[in-house]
Amino acid sequence: MSFSSSHSDLKQINRLAVINLVKTKPGISRADLAKRTGLNKSTIGKLVQDLIDDLWLAEEITPTLLDGAGRRPTGLTLNGKVLALLGAEIGADYITVLACSINGEILFNTTVPFQHDDMNASLEQLVGLLKHAWEIMAENRHTVLGLGIALPGLINPLDEKVVVLPNINWQEVSIAELLRAKFAAKNMPDTPITIINDANAAALSEFVFGHTQYRRSPLIHLTMAVGVGAGIITEKGLYKGFNGWAGEIGHAILQPIDGLPCACGQHGCVETLVSQRALSRMVTQTDRLLSMDTLQRRLAQGDELVKSGLAQVGHFLGIVLRNVANILNPETIIIGGPMSQFGNHLLEPTLISFVKHSHQNHIQPHIKLCEFGHHAAALGAAAAVLSLHVEPLGTPLHLAQNGLLR
Repeated sequence: MSFSSSHSDLKQINRLAVINLVKTKPGISRADLAKRTGLNKSTIGKLVQDLIDDLWLAEEITPTLLDGAGRRPTGLTLNGKVLALLGAEIGADYITVLACSINGEILFNTTVPFQHDDMNASLEQLVGLLKHAWEIMAENRHTVLGLGIALPGLINPLDEKVVVLPNINWQEVSIAELLRAKFAAKNMPDTPITIINDANAAALSEFVFGHTQYRRSPLIHLTMAVGVGAGIITEKGLYKGFNGWAGEIGHAILQPIDGLPCACGQHGCVETLVSQRALSRMVTQTDRLLSMDTLQRRLAQGDELVKSGLAQVGHFLGIVLRNVANILNPETIIIGGPMSQFGNHLLEPTLISFVKHSHQNHIQPHIKLCEFGHHAAALGAAAAVLSLHVEPLGTPLHLAQNGLLR
């Protein structure tokens, strides 16, 4: 939407403010909403009732008793019973599809291994999984607000077209247009489609649905898969950079002398040392890419090559995180993506390396594993759809969060 002073826009902005306040402060009362927005109680009452009727909000079932006489005012929460979001991720060697409520509760999810040798075959597989998800949502009487798709590479933020996905060799294509044609051919719903970089999506999953939503504090989410990317969250939301490509940390040069070749054409990139591909190379001493299932199974069997490979990956990852902390000074750094499934086997050597390379450095963020595991990018793609509804482009952020005092 474009911001203006029309009555309909002012009402929409105040609706957004109410949704955002209820989302970040579950159980807030109508009276507290009025205080926080500066809107009078009758206006808040009408906005809240409209949002209840539109299935965005719900009232808490049993208001608790206050100390002394009387009852606590009825609290409000997001209504997670009807409105739903679809999210998908095309990974370098898999496809994930999920559905979630507007609270971020996962209602359905599936992940299938898939080699993306042919883009049309990949999209056909994706459409089949999405069709199944839609059918389940319809059976359970959920209304789907839209679809978000996370992709591993550079996305043009102006038209959401793929610029290049180096690890699956797709470039200069509109995935949304291709999907709409396939949806029409299969009589599937014509729904809004949002395309987003996978690392940005994973960061959004934490910001929109994770514990960070209650603090809105700076964080970096590192997505570690076949490639490596970073999503950057500021107090105001996702930071995309000048042309939308902020966070391409996987192609920062970590080993300028005698570095290994990278899919991007350079040598010594971060992802040649800190990724699923890097771990596979350390284990096999070849360029053969091992699946996460294979690597995890070998680790569970006590494979020393996988253990030592994870120690090496953690060593270099600690250096990367030290650099990230120095440059961006986040409160939290999150390790996510498929590689986060190694848990403490990856986290422990990373923290040791981080401390080793810190010395007297006072910039010490909290480093932890991703809250949503391997679902993060698909869940974040769904979160991107929700963000378009509650903080749409063109609306000043302080208005979307606090309302307009009229």
